[in-house]
Amino acid sequence: MLLDEALQERVEQLDLTPEQARVLRKVRELGRTRIGPAARRVDEEADYPYEAVEALVEAGLTALAVPAAYGGAGAGYGGDVVLLPLVLMEIASWCSSASQVLALHNSAVQYIHALGTEEQKRYFFGEVTEGRLFGSFGSEDHARVPRVRSSLTRVEGGYLLNGTKKFATGSPAAKWAFWHSILAEEAHLDQPKLLMPVVELAADGVTIHGDWDGIGQRGTGSGTVTAQNVFVPDFQVIGYPGAFTDLQTFFGAQFNVHFAAQFTGIAFGAYREALHYVREKLARGGTGADPVLALRLGELSAKLTAARQLVLHAARVLEASRTDEVLVTAAAVAASEAKIVTTDIALQVTTDIFQVMGARSATKAHGFDRFYRNARTLTLHDPVDQHRINVGMLQLKQK
Repeated sequence: MLLDEALQERVEQLDLTPEQARVLRKVRELGRTRIGPAARRVDEEADYPYEAVEALVEAGLTALAVPAAYGGAGAGYGGDVVLLPLVLMEIASWCSSASQVLALHNSAVQYIHALGTEEQKRYFFGEVTEGRLFGSFGSEDHARVPRVRSSLTRVEGGYLLNGTKKFATGSPAAKWAFWHSILAEEAHLDQPKLLMPVVELAADGVTIHGDWDGIGQRGTGSGTVTAQNVFVPDFQVIGYPGAFTDLQTFFGAQFNVHFAAQFTGIAFGAYREALHYVREKLARGGTGADPVLALRLGELSAKLTAARQLVLHAARVLEASRTDEVLVTAAAVAASEAKIVTTDIALQVTTDIFQVMGARSATKAHGFDRFYRNARTLTLHDPVDQHRINVGMLQLKQK
Protein backbone atom coordinates (compact mmCIF):
# COMPACT_ATOMS: atom_id res chain seq x y z
CA MET A 1 0.00 0.00 0.00
CA LEU A 2 1.49 3.32 -1.12
CA LEU A 3 -0.63 6.22 0.09
CA ASP A 4 -0.22 9.96 0.36
CA GLU A 5 2.90 10.35 2.52
CA ALA A 6 1.16 11.92 5.52
CA LEU A 7 -1.55 9.25 5.47
CA GLN A 8 1.06 6.52 5.02
CA GLU A 9 2.84 7.65 8.16
CA ARG A 10 -0.43 7.77 10.10
CA VAL A 11 -1.13 4.17 9.15
CA GLU A 12 2.39 3.05 10.04
CA GLN A 13 2.07 4.57 13.49
CA LEU A 14 -0.66 2.04 14.23
CA ASP A 15 1.82 -0.85 14.40
CA LEU A 16 5.16 0.86 15.09
CA THR A 17 6.62 2.32 18.25
CA PRO A 18 7.33 6.08 18.21
CA GLU A 19 11.07 5.36 17.90
CA GLN A 20 10.56 2.91 15.04
CA ALA A 21 8.38 5.46 13.24
CA ARG A 22 10.98 8.21 13.80
CA VAL A 23 13.83 6.12 12.40
CA LEU A 24 11.72 5.01 9.45
CA ARG A 25 10.95 8.65 8.56
CA LYS A 26 14.67 9.44 8.66
CA VAL A 27 15.54 6.49 6.43
CA ARG A 28 12.76 7.33 3.97
CA GLU A 29 14.06 10.89 3.64
CA LEU A 30 17.60 9.60 3.02
CA GLY A 31 16.20 7.21 0.44
CA ARG A 32 14.45 9.97 -1.42
CA THR A 33 17.29 12.51 -1.31
CA ARG A 34 20.55 10.56 -1.24
CA ILE A 35 20.27 6.77 -1.54
CA GLY A 36 17.74 6.50 -4.36
CA PRO A 37 19.33 9.09 -6.69
CA ALA A 38 22.60 7.13 -6.72
CA ALA A 39 21.09 3.64 -7.02
CA ARG A 40 20.89 3.50 -10.79
CA ARG A 41 24.54 4.51 -11.19
CA VAL A 42 25.53 1.85 -8.65
CA ASP A 43 23.76 -0.77 -10.77
CA GLU A 44 25.00 0.44 -14.15
CA GLU A 45 28.63 0.72 -13.05
CA ALA A 46 28.58 -2.27 -10.67
CA ASP A 47 30.03 0.11 -8.10
CA TYR A 48 29.89 -0.02 -4.33
CA PRO A 49 27.10 2.29 -3.00
CA TYR A 50 29.48 4.85 -1.50
CA GLU A 51 26.91 7.66 -1.52
CA ALA A 52 24.35 5.55 0.32
CA VAL A 53 26.79 4.26 2.91
CA GLU A 54 28.10 7.77 3.54
CA ALA A 55 24.54 8.95 4.15
CA LEU A 56 23.85 6.04 6.51
CA VAL A 57 27.04 6.68 8.48
CA GLU A 58 26.29 10.38 8.82
CA ALA A 59 22.79 9.59 10.07
CA GLY A 60 24.13 7.12 12.65
CA LEU A 61 22.27 4.25 11.00
CA THR A 62 25.31 2.00 10.72
CA ALA A 63 25.21 1.88 14.54
CA LEU A 64 21.64 0.58 14.66
CA ALA A 65 22.68 -2.73 16.24
CA VAL A 66 25.06 -1.20 18.76
CA PRO A 67 23.43 -1.35 22.21
CA ALA A 68 22.19 1.98 23.54
CA ALA A 69 24.66 1.81 26.43
CA TYR A 70 27.50 1.99 23.88
CA GLY A 71 26.03 4.81 21.80
CA GLY A 72 23.83 2.95 19.32
CA ALA A 73 20.12 2.38 18.72
CA GLY A 74 19.88 -1.01 20.43
CA ALA A 75 18.37 -2.82 17.46
CA GLY A 76 18.59 -6.55 16.89
CA TYR A 77 20.03 -9.09 19.32
CA GLY A 78 18.98 -8.31 22.89
CA GLY A 79 16.93 -5.31 21.79
CA ASP A 80 14.45 -4.12 19.17
CA VAL A 81 14.41 -6.98 16.66
CA VAL A 82 11.77 -5.25 14.49
CA LEU A 83 13.78 -2.10 13.80
CA LEU A 84 16.45 -3.69 11.61
CA PRO A 85 14.11 -5.37 9.07
CA LEU A 86 11.98 -2.24 9.03
CA VAL A 87 15.01 -0.17 8.02
CA LEU A 88 16.35 -2.77 5.59
CA MET A 89 12.98 -2.96 3.85
CA GLU A 90 12.90 0.79 3.28
CA ILE A 91 16.52 1.03 2.10
CA ALA A 92 16.07 -1.92 -0.26
CA SER A 93 13.20 -0.07 -1.91
CA TRP A 94 15.72 2.60 -2.96
CA CYS A 95 18.99 0.65 -3.32
CA SER A 96 19.09 -3.03 -2.55
CA SER A 97 22.90 -3.16 -2.72
CA ALA A 98 23.09 -0.63 0.12
CA SER A 99 20.51 -2.62 2.08
CA GLN A 100 22.50 -5.84 1.77
CA VAL A 101 25.73 -4.14 2.84
CA LEU A 102 23.98 -2.69 5.90
CA ALA A 103 22.29 -6.01 6.73
CA LEU A 104 25.52 -7.97 6.93
CA HIS A 105 27.35 -5.15 8.69
CA ASN A 106 24.72 -5.18 11.42
CA SER A 107 24.83 -8.97 11.62
CA ALA A 108 28.52 -8.68 12.50
CA VAL A 109 27.80 -6.01 15.10
CA GLN A 110 25.24 -8.33 16.71
CA TYR A 111 27.76 -11.18 16.86
CA ILE A 112 29.99 -8.95 18.97
CA HIS A 113 27.03 -8.10 21.19
CA ALA A 114 26.23 -11.79 21.63
CA LEU A 115 29.74 -13.24 21.96
CA GLY A 116 32.24 -10.49 22.71
CA THR A 117 33.96 -9.71 25.98
CA GLU A 118 33.39 -6.34 27.58
CA GLU A 119 36.73 -5.13 26.24
CA GLN A 120 35.89 -6.31 22.72
CA LYS A 121 32.48 -4.65 22.87
CA ARG A 122 33.90 -1.31 23.95
CA TYR A 123 36.50 -1.35 21.21
CA PHE A 124 34.47 -2.61 18.26
CA PHE A 125 31.29 -0.73 19.14
CA GLY A 126 33.47 2.38 19.27
CA GLU A 127 34.71 1.58 15.79
CA VAL A 128 31.14 1.26 14.54
CA THR A 129 29.87 4.48 16.13
CA GLU A 130 32.80 6.27 14.49
CA GLY A 131 31.64 5.05 11.09
CA ARG A 132 33.75 1.95 10.43
CA LEU A 133 31.97 -0.91 8.70
CA PHE A 134 32.05 -4.68 8.89
CA GLY A 135 31.87 -7.15 6.08
CA SER A 136 30.66 -10.63 6.97
CA PHE A 137 32.62 -13.38 5.30
CA GLY A 138 30.43 -16.32 6.23
CA SER A 139 29.24 -17.54 2.84
CA GLU A 140 30.89 -20.49 1.18
CA ASP A 141 30.52 -21.89 -2.31
CA HIS A 142 29.52 -25.15 -0.65
CA ALA A 143 27.07 -25.87 2.14
CA ARG A 144 28.75 -28.04 4.77
CA VAL A 145 30.80 -26.67 7.66
CA PRO A 146 33.41 -29.47 7.40
CA ARG A 147 34.33 -28.04 4.00
CA VAL A 148 35.05 -24.52 5.25
CA ARG A 149 38.30 -23.70 3.51
CA SER A 150 39.64 -21.07 5.88
CA SER A 151 41.77 -22.24 8.78
CA LEU A 152 43.49 -20.75 11.82
CA THR A 153 46.87 -22.00 13.00
CA ARG A 154 47.89 -21.17 16.55
CA VAL A 155 50.98 -18.95 16.93
CA GLU A 156 52.26 -16.77 19.75
CA GLY A 157 49.74 -14.05 20.57
CA GLY A 158 47.10 -15.19 18.12
CA TYR A 159 46.58 -17.13 14.91
CA LEU A 160 47.62 -17.23 11.28
CA LEU A 161 44.64 -17.21 8.93
CA ASN A 162 44.75 -18.85 5.52
CA GLY A 163 41.82 -19.31 3.19
CA THR A 164 39.43 -18.05 0.57
CA LYS A 165 36.02 -16.48 0.95
CA LYS A 166 33.48 -16.24 -1.82
CA PHE A 167 30.60 -13.76 -1.72
CA ALA A 168 32.50 -11.45 0.66
CA THR A 169 29.79 -8.80 0.80
CA GLY A 170 30.87 -5.31 1.82
CA SER A 171 34.57 -5.90 1.23
CA PRO A 172 35.32 -2.78 -0.87
CA ALA A 173 34.72 -0.30 1.96
CA ALA A 174 34.66 -2.33 5.19
CA LYS A 175 37.48 -1.99 7.69
CA TRP A 176 36.69 -5.27 9.45
CA ALA A 177 35.19 -8.63 8.56
CA PHE A 178 34.08 -11.70 10.45
CA TRP A 179 35.83 -14.58 8.72
CA HIS A 180 34.17 -17.93 9.41
CA SER A 181 37.04 -20.37 9.96
CA ILE A 182 38.04 -23.61 11.61
CA LEU A 183 41.09 -24.52 13.64
CA ALA A 184 43.72 -26.14 11.41
CA GLU A 185 44.13 -28.91 13.98
CA GLU A 186 40.45 -29.84 13.52
CA ALA A 187 40.45 -29.88 9.72
CA HIS A 188 40.46 -33.69 9.68
CA LEU A 189 37.33 -33.96 11.85
CA ASP A 190 33.89 -34.68 10.43
CA GLN A 191 32.40 -31.82 12.45
CA PRO A 192 35.03 -29.17 13.17
CA LYS A 193 33.84 -26.17 15.16
CA LEU A 194 33.52 -22.74 13.64
CA LEU A 195 35.67 -19.96 15.06
CA MET A 196 34.92 -16.30 14.44
CA PRO A 197 38.00 -14.07 14.02
CA VAL A 198 37.53 -10.40 13.16
CA VAL A 199 40.03 -9.61 10.42
CA GLU A 200 41.27 -6.15 9.49
CA LEU A 201 40.98 -6.00 5.71
CA ALA A 202 44.03 -3.76 5.38
CA ALA A 203 46.21 -6.35 7.16
CA ASP A 204 49.21 -7.84 5.38
CA GLY A 205 48.21 -10.93 3.45
CA VAL A 206 44.56 -9.96 2.79
CA THR A 207 43.66 -9.53 -0.90
CA ILE A 208 40.30 -8.19 -2.07
CA HIS A 209 39.91 -9.42 -5.64
CA GLY A 210 36.89 -7.34 -6.72
CA ASP A 211 35.57 -10.09 -8.99
CA TRP A 212 31.85 -9.94 -8.14
CA ASP A 213 29.89 -10.05 -11.42
CA GLY A 214 26.28 -10.77 -10.45
CA ILE A 215 23.46 -9.93 -12.83
CA GLY A 216 21.86 -8.10 -9.90
CA GLN A 217 22.95 -6.73 -6.53
CA ARG A 218 25.83 -5.35 -8.53
CA GLY A 219 27.07 -2.92 -5.89
CA THR A 220 27.46 -5.24 -2.91
CA GLY A 221 31.13 -5.98 -3.51
CA SER A 222 30.42 -9.67 -2.96
CA GLY A 223 33.53 -10.99 -4.67
CA THR A 224 36.42 -13.13 -3.51
CA VAL A 225 38.76 -12.25 -0.65
CA THR A 226 41.81 -14.34 0.21
CA ALA A 227 44.05 -14.53 3.27
CA GLN A 228 47.64 -15.74 3.21
CA ASN A 229 49.33 -16.06 6.60
CA VAL A 230 47.34 -13.15 8.01
CA PHE A 231 48.10 -12.59 11.69
CA VAL A 232 44.98 -12.30 13.84
CA PRO A 233 45.62 -11.27 17.46
CA ASP A 234 43.80 -13.14 20.22
CA PHE A 235 41.84 -9.97 20.95
CA GLN A 236 40.18 -10.20 17.53
CA VAL A 237 38.80 -13.70 18.03
CA ILE A 238 35.19 -13.41 19.16
CA GLY A 239 33.73 -16.18 21.30
CA TYR A 240 34.85 -19.79 21.58
CA PRO A 241 35.02 -22.58 18.97
CA GLY A 242 31.44 -23.51 18.10
CA ALA A 243 29.94 -20.42 19.78
CA PHE A 244 28.26 -19.16 16.63
CA THR A 245 26.63 -22.55 16.07
CA ASP A 246 25.19 -22.36 19.59
CA LEU A 247 23.43 -19.11 18.61
CA GLN A 248 22.27 -20.31 15.23
CA THR A 249 18.63 -20.61 16.30
CA PHE A 250 18.29 -16.84 16.70
CA PHE A 251 20.63 -15.70 13.96
CA GLY A 252 19.37 -18.27 11.46
CA ALA A 253 15.80 -17.04 11.87
CA GLN A 254 16.93 -13.42 11.77
CA PHE A 255 18.86 -14.11 8.57
CA ASN A 256 15.60 -15.23 6.94
CA VAL A 257 13.62 -12.27 8.29
CA HIS A 258 16.21 -9.80 7.00
CA PHE A 259 16.26 -11.33 3.55
CA ALA A 260 12.46 -11.37 3.44
CA ALA A 261 12.51 -7.68 4.39
CA GLN A 262 14.84 -6.91 1.52
CA PHE A 263 12.82 -8.93 -0.99
CA THR A 264 9.76 -6.94 0.05
CA GLY A 265 11.66 -3.67 -0.15
CA ILE A 266 12.84 -4.35 -3.69
CA ALA A 267 9.27 -5.09 -4.72
CA PHE A 268 8.03 -1.90 -3.06
CA GLY A 269 10.67 0.09 -4.96
CA ALA A 270 9.60 -1.44 -8.25
CA TYR A 271 5.95 -0.71 -7.51
CA ARG A 272 6.70 2.88 -6.54
CA GLU A 273 8.63 3.43 -9.79
CA ALA A 274 5.83 1.85 -11.82
CA LEU A 275 3.22 4.10 -10.22
CA HIS A 276 5.30 7.19 -10.92
CA TYR A 277 5.83 6.15 -14.54
CA VAL A 278 2.17 5.33 -15.18
CA ARG A 279 0.88 8.51 -13.53
CA GLU A 280 3.17 10.63 -15.69
CA LYS A 281 2.15 8.67 -18.79
CA LEU A 282 -1.55 9.18 -18.06
CA ALA A 283 -1.03 12.88 -17.35
CA ARG A 284 0.74 13.35 -20.69
CA GLY A 285 -1.99 11.49 -22.55
CA GLY A 286 -4.83 13.19 -20.74
CA THR A 287 -6.67 9.90 -20.35
CA GLY A 288 -8.13 8.01 -17.43
CA ALA A 289 -6.77 4.79 -16.00
CA ASP A 290 -7.65 1.56 -17.78
CA PRO A 291 -9.64 -0.81 -15.50
CA VAL A 292 -7.23 -3.64 -16.32
CA LEU A 293 -4.32 -1.44 -15.26
CA ALA A 294 -6.09 -0.57 -12.02
CA LEU A 295 -6.80 -4.27 -11.43
CA ARG A 296 -3.11 -5.16 -11.74
CA LEU A 297 -2.04 -2.31 -9.47
CA GLY A 298 -4.62 -3.24 -6.87
CA GLU A 299 -3.53 -6.87 -6.81
CA LEU A 300 0.16 -5.98 -6.44
CA SER A 301 -0.61 -3.42 -3.72
CA ALA A 302 -2.50 -5.98 -1.65
CA LYS A 303 0.30 -8.51 -1.96
CA LEU A 304 2.94 -5.98 -0.97
CA THR A 305 0.97 -4.98 2.12
CA ALA A 306 0.62 -8.64 3.08
CA ALA A 307 4.35 -9.23 2.55
CA ARG A 308 5.29 -6.30 4.76
CA GLN A 309 3.04 -7.44 7.57
CA LEU A 310 4.36 -10.99 7.34
CA VAL A 311 7.94 -9.73 7.74
CA LEU A 312 7.08 -7.56 10.74
CA HIS A 313 5.10 -10.41 12.31
CA ALA A 314 8.08 -12.77 11.98
CA ALA A 315 10.37 -10.15 13.54
CA ARG A 316 8.01 -9.69 16.50
CA VAL A 317 7.77 -13.43 17.14
CA LEU A 318 11.56 -13.68 16.95
CA GLU A 319 11.93 -10.86 19.47
CA ALA A 320 9.48 -12.53 21.84
CA SER A 321 11.32 -15.86 21.52
CA ARG A 322 14.40 -14.35 23.17
CA THR A 323 12.58 -14.43 26.52
CA ASP A 324 10.08 -17.22 25.86
CA GLU A 325 11.63 -20.49 24.72
CA VAL A 326 8.21 -21.87 23.86
CA LEU A 327 8.20 -19.49 20.86
CA VAL A 328 11.57 -20.54 19.42
CA THR A 329 10.06 -23.01 16.96
CA ALA A 330 7.28 -20.57 16.09
CA ALA A 331 9.89 -17.89 15.34
CA ALA A 332 11.77 -20.20 12.97
CA VAL A 333 8.52 -21.11 11.19
CA ALA A 334 7.41 -17.48 10.92
CA ALA A 335 10.79 -16.49 9.48
CA SER A 336 10.69 -19.30 6.90
CA GLU A 337 7.09 -18.50 5.95
CA ALA A 338 8.03 -14.85 5.47
CA LYS A 339 10.88 -15.87 3.21
CA ILE A 340 8.69 -18.25 1.19
CA VAL A 341 5.94 -15.71 0.55
CA THR A 342 8.17 -12.68 -0.03
CA THR A 343 10.33 -14.58 -2.51
CA ASP A 344 7.27 -15.25 -4.67
CA ILE A 345 5.90 -11.74 -4.28
CA ALA A 346 9.21 -10.03 -5.05
CA LEU A 347 9.65 -12.00 -8.26
CA GLN A 348 6.04 -11.48 -9.29
CA VAL A 349 5.97 -7.74 -8.65
CA THR A 350 9.32 -7.02 -10.30
CA THR A 351 8.15 -8.96 -13.37
CA ASP A 352 4.58 -7.70 -13.54
CA ILE A 353 5.48 -4.01 -13.37
CA PHE A 354 6.38 -4.22 -17.05
CA GLN A 355 2.84 -5.35 -17.81
CA VAL A 356 1.63 -2.35 -15.83
CA MET A 357 3.94 0.16 -17.51
CA GLY A 358 3.86 -1.18 -21.05
CA ALA A 359 6.44 -2.03 -23.70
CA ARG A 360 8.10 1.38 -23.74
CA SER A 361 9.24 0.89 -20.14
CA ALA A 362 11.43 -2.07 -21.14
CA THR A 363 14.35 0.01 -22.34
CA LYS A 364 17.80 0.63 -20.91
CA ALA A 365 16.96 4.32 -20.73
CA HIS A 366 14.57 3.67 -17.81
CA GLY A 367 16.58 1.02 -15.97
CA PHE A 368 13.52 -0.62 -14.43
CA ASP A 369 15.04 -4.05 -15.05
CA ARG A 370 17.39 -3.58 -12.10
CA PHE A 371 14.54 -4.34 -9.68
CA TYR A 372 13.93 -7.74 -11.27
CA ARG A 373 17.65 -8.53 -11.52
CA ASN A 374 18.20 -7.56 -7.89
CA ALA A 375 15.24 -9.64 -6.70
CA ARG A 376 16.24 -12.63 -8.82
CA THR A 377 19.83 -12.54 -7.51
CA LEU A 378 19.07 -11.91 -3.84
CA THR A 379 16.35 -14.56 -3.64
CA LEU A 380 18.87 -17.22 -4.68
CA HIS A 381 20.98 -16.90 -1.52
CA ASP A 382 19.65 -20.13 -0.07
CA PRO A 383 17.11 -22.54 -1.54
CA VAL A 384 13.59 -21.36 -0.70
CA ASP A 385 12.29 -24.85 -1.45
CA GLN A 386 14.12 -26.08 1.62
CA HIS A 387 12.08 -23.64 3.70
CA ARG A 388 8.91 -24.98 2.12
CA ILE A 389 9.96 -28.53 3.00
CA ASN A 390 10.90 -27.60 6.57
CA VAL A 391 7.61 -25.85 7.25
CA GLY A 392 5.60 -28.64 5.65
CA MET A 393 7.42 -31.38 7.55
CA LEU A 394 6.81 -29.56 10.81
CA GLN A 395 3.11 -29.34 10.02
CA LEU A 396 3.01 -33.09 9.42
CA LYS A 397 4.58 -33.76 12.79
CA GLN A 398 1.98 -31.77 14.71
CA LYS A 399 -0.57 -33.77 16.68
